[in-house]
Amino acid sequence: MKTVSGEKLSIEDVCDVAYKNEEIQLSSDKNFWAILEKSRKFLEDYIATGVPTYGVTTDFGDSCDNQISVDKAGELQRTICTYHGIGLGPKFDHETGRAVVLCRLNGNVKGGHSAIRTELAKMMVTLLNKDIIPVIPQLGSVGASGDLTPLSYLAAAIMGQREVYYKGKVVPTMEAFNAEGIKPLPIEAKEGLALMNGTSVMTAVASLAWKKAERLANISDFLTAVTSEITRGKDTPFVAKVSEIKNHKGQCQSAAYVYNIIKDSKRVFKYEDFLQSQIDSLNGKGFRKQQNKIQDRYSIRCAPQITGVYRDTLKVAHDWITEELNSANDNPLVDIDAERLYNTGNFYGGHICAACDYMRTAVANIADLSDKQAEVIIDGKFNGLTENLIPYTADDDPRAGLRLGFKAAQITISAIRGEIATYCFPVSLTSAPTEALNQDKVSMGTISARKFAEQIELVFLQYATHLLAAMQAVDLAGKTEFAPFTQKVHEEVRKMSAFVQDDRALDKEATAVAQWLKTTDLFNS
Repeated sequence: MKTVSGEKLSIEDVCDVAYKNEEIQLSSDKNFWAILEKSRKFLEDYIATGVPTYGVTTDFGDSCDNQISVDKAGELQRTICTYHGIGLGPKFDHETGRAVVLCRLNGNVKGGHSAIRTELAKMMVTLLNKDIIPVIPQLGSVGASGDLTPLSYLAAAIMGQREVYYKGKVVPTMEAFNAEGIKPLPIEAKEGLALMNGTSVMTAVASLAWKKAERLANISDFLTAVTSEITRGKDTPFVAKVSEIKNHKGQCQSAAYVYNIIKDSKRVFKYEDFLQSQIDSLNGKGFRKQQNKIQDRYSIRCAPQITGVYRDTLKVAHDWITEELNSANDNPLVDIDAERLYNTGNFYGGHICAACDYMRTAVANIADLSDKQAEVIIDGKFNGLTENLIPYTADDDPRAGLRLGFKAAQITISAIRGEIATYCFPVSLTSAPTEALNQDKVSMGTISARKFAEQIELVFLQYATHLLAAMQAVDLAGKTEFAPFTQKVHEEVRKMSAFVQDDRALDKEATAVAQWLKTTDLFNS
C-alpha cells in the first residue's frame, strides 16, 4: 500500500503501482486534509467575488478575455473535458494508464495548490484501487499547457464517460462503474484544469521508461566485460584508479562493474602479465613488429567512459523526473498561506522533455557501443575464433561452407542500432506556436517521453541479439575459461537458446532473451 501526499512519490512507487497493481491510500495526516479543504474554500470564496479567474470564470488560453458568471463554472470545466476529446493514434497500455492516474493524483493533492475537492482526490484513489483505468490515446499533447488532451480522458472517466481498462478488457466507463457500484463524479469549478492542465502523462511515461533504462547500464557493462574476455583484453581500463582520476561517478561505477567480473576471468590479462607473456623482447634490435597490441580497441578500452556518461545521465534524469512527480503543475495555483492565486506556467514540461532528450542520446551511445563490440565478437579476424561464430568445421566436413552463423545477427544489431539513433533529435526543438499564438513556446515533453519509451524497447532487442552472439563465442572459446559471473549468464541464456551448431532462425530466441533482460535480477548482483 502506497501513501500519496504530494511530497514523496518515487519512480519506484510509480512502477509498483503500474506493474504490480499495488493499492494506494491518501495521507492520514489531519493537516493534509485540512489544507485540501482550506484551499478549496479559498478558491470558492475568491471566485464568488466576481474577479475574473483564469480558466475558472474565464475561457481558456487565448480566449481568457471571455468571462463567465460563477454559476457556469462547473459547466465550463466539463466543457474543456469534452472538446479535448480529440486524442488520436495508439493507446497507452493499462500499466501506463495506472501510472498516469497516480501521477495526476499526487500533483493535485500537493499542498492544496490545485484546490480540488476531497471527493475528487478520493475518486482517483477509487479508480486505481478498483483498477478502472482510462484508455488514453498517445497523440495530442504539445506538453504545455501540460497534457490537456490525454488527461481529458482521465477527467472523462471520473465523470463516467469514454472507455476504461477493466478486468482485462476495454469497456465503457459506466459498465465498469456499475459493476463496482461506483457513481460518476461531475467535475466542478477549476477541477477540469486541475486534472488536465499538468505534466502527468509525460511524467508517468518517463518514469516507466527510466526504470527500464536503468537496467541497461549493468547489461551494457556486462557486454563490455564479456567482450574483453572473448578478445583476451587487459584489465587496465577497468582498474579503479584510472576512473578515479577522471572524476566522473558514472565512469567509476561502470569500471567497477566490469572489473568485478573480469578479475576472476582466465582470459583477461593483468597488464604486467601481458607484458611478460605476450610481448617479445627487442633483444637489442632497433625495431620489432609485435604480434600483440598493448592496448585494446576503443569499444573496450573506452567503454567505462561511454557507459559512465549513460549512468550519469540516468542520475540527472532521475532527479528531474522525481522532482516533477512531486510538483504542483496545473494552472492557476492556489497559495493558501499568502492567500493568493497565481496564473503561471508550471504545466510546462521542459524538464521532462530535456531529461528524455538527454536520455535518448545517452541510450543511442551505448547502443552504438554494443554494435561495435558485436563486430569485434562476430568477426573472426579480431578474436581468434571462427568467422561469424560458426562452430569449428573441418574443410572436409559435409557442412563446410553451409554454416554462416551470426552473419545476419550482426546485420540485425546494426539495423536496430541505426534505428535507435534516429530517436536522438532533441524533441524540445520541434516547438511551434499553436492555439492562436497563446501557446507560442511549448515543451513537447510528452512526445519526448514517448520516444524515449519506444527507443528503450529497441535496445533490449539489440542487446538480446548481442548477448546470443557473446554466448556463442563463450562456447567456442571454452566457457570454463570465463569468469564465474559470465558462466552464470551463459547458463541462463542457454535455457532459452542452445548453441548454434547448424544455422537456424533465431528470432524467437532473441525475443525471449530480450524479455528476460527486462525482468532478470541477475545483472543487479
